[in-house]
Amino acid sequence: MSLASSAGVASAQGGAVAVLPFQGSPGAKVRQNVQKGLDARGIEVVPLGQVNAVVTKTKGYAKQAAELNASALVRARIRRVEGRWIADTEVRNDKGQRVEKLRASSSSLGRLSNRIVSQLMQTGRMPGAAAAAKPEPGPEPEAAPPAPKEPRLVVRPFKGPQAAKIRGGAVRGLLDEDEKVELYPNDTFVEKAKSLGADLATDGGHVAPAKALAVSGLIEGDVQREDGVWSAYVRLVDGESSKVVSQHFYDASTSTALAKVVRARIGSDFRKDIKRLGVAAPAVVPPAPEAPPPPPAEEPVAKQAEPEEARVKPREERPAAVDIEVAFRMVHRNLQYNDDIYNALRDYTLELGPGMGLKFQYYPGAHFTAGVGAQFGIDFEWESLFKFESTRADGQTFPTESQQFLVGLRWRYPTGRWEPSVALDYGVHTFEIGVSGPPVAGEDNTSGVPGVRYQFVRLAGGFRVGIGAKERFIVGASIGFRGVFSLGGIESSIWFPEAKGNGMDAMLMIGFALPKGFEIRLGGDYRRYWLDLNPVPPDPPYVAGGALDQYWGGSAGVAWRW
Repeated sequence: MSLASSAGVASAQGGAVAVLPFQGSPGAKVRQNVQKGLDARGIEVVPLGQVNAVVTKTKGYAKQAAELNASALVRARIRRVEGRWIADTEVRNDKGQRVEKLRASSSSLGRLSNRIVSQLMQTGRMPGAAAAAKPEPGPEPEAAPPAPKEPRLVVRPFKGPQAAKIRGGAVRGLLDEDEKVELYPNDTFVEKAKSLGADLATDGGHVAPAKALAVSGLIEGDVQREDGVWSAYVRLVDGESSKVVSQHFYDASTSTALAKVVRARIGSDFRKDIKRLGVAAPAVVPPAPEAPPPPPAEEPVAKQAEPEEARVKPREERPAAVDIEVAFRMVHRNLQYNDDIYNALRDYTLELGPGMGLKFQYYPGAHFTAGVGAQFGIDFEWESLFKFESTRADGQTFPTESQQFLVGLRWRYPTGRWEPSVALDYGVHTFEIGVSGPPVAGEDNTSGVPGVRYQFVRLAGGFRVGIGAKERFIVGASIGFRGVFSLGGIESSIWFPEAKGNGMDAMLMIGFALPKGFEIRLGGDYRRYWLDLNPVPPDPPYVAGGALDQYWGGSAGVAWRW
């Protein structure tokens, strides 16, 4: 769909068209395509090699047009929004005055280039174009816009906090809708109202410009925030009267979530009512009694074409910068040996051990941007079991403690509801069993179970996804490989000095979002280390082929994500 602003079509003057450098990363490619498209339609164009200067003042454009013998200058800004390419194009005459503002969008750069060319030809301002045929004498009546093929709507500015963001969600939702509609630029609608002397702030003030521009209806909205809940009332107003055709209510825990809800539901909610309004026919509007307005004053580049989406994302629309979780944990451990030839080794089982856990992810760039810089962060985890006693078969008890920490880097790729991520961490996981007391002759004060201190490098991948219309339910999961390079006490000279091993971990979390960025989370995790004990001949301390050390954990906690 393309959004175009036509300020009237005038006869093309002699000379050529100069396609100025386009802004945006794909600007050079689109510019070449537009140059070729105009040339293929018989339009005389200045070679690209001769057009390289970038100016921002009207006098500068006029001087450039004179130097290039051009009667029309074309420039555009190309950007990508929600998976679609958008081009904001302007046409200037040989005096440097902007005479056309156009907008086109497409999912591919090739189709976008073709639409820009078609729009330029339809303006009638391309020298030699067949469409340029208006008599010179006398004042020109204002030309009506082309008759719409789909219902033409104007999305008016919303009112209230974060109104621009919620309006952006409404615009995207209408563009996503299968039943196509044409979204007419609001700034052009406002200009038309001014030329007709209509006051849009009054009841029914929109009727005259709506009839003149064949606008079937207007989308209006009010946003408010009460008791931590964001809500929006969005209504469809008939273009031919002040009647509210229909109104719908949306709410969510954050403004970002509210924008997503509006985008997801606005198309289906208003589909029947928009279809009922139908396609309006442009009315003939007499010229305004006032004298023709002077040539438009030069505006800064940033204000030449106001986009339907916010240029700079407010804080709430950026991805979370902080994710911190505090949880109560319960852990079960099982250590078993394989091929214990002499049956001299003791397996170990911890039924349930309570403890605490802390997880912290921090993306410093998310304070300032929603781009690539916001996706790299710091990853940290720490957990510890409360000190407890392990009991031997003969009733002797031994003090036991266990903890783990991870620290590293994390990268994520948020897209809609989903947030996949990759982490690279250094970690240490310990499980130590002490002695029962001071040594006593004839008594064994050791547990007979070696301690472990796994040091490893961890590579993991995972995701987080919001579920439901308001994304109040969250599911997260991850799986990681632990490349272990040190085993701790079990690889000492009194146990298995040549032991080697590796590990893995997996996690599943479900959560529920609360106001103010808080979440309730329940999780389960599994860690596994497989050991090749490599008993050293000829007289190893113990003989066993391997061991399997497994940990099952469960957690319940509170998180804050902002």
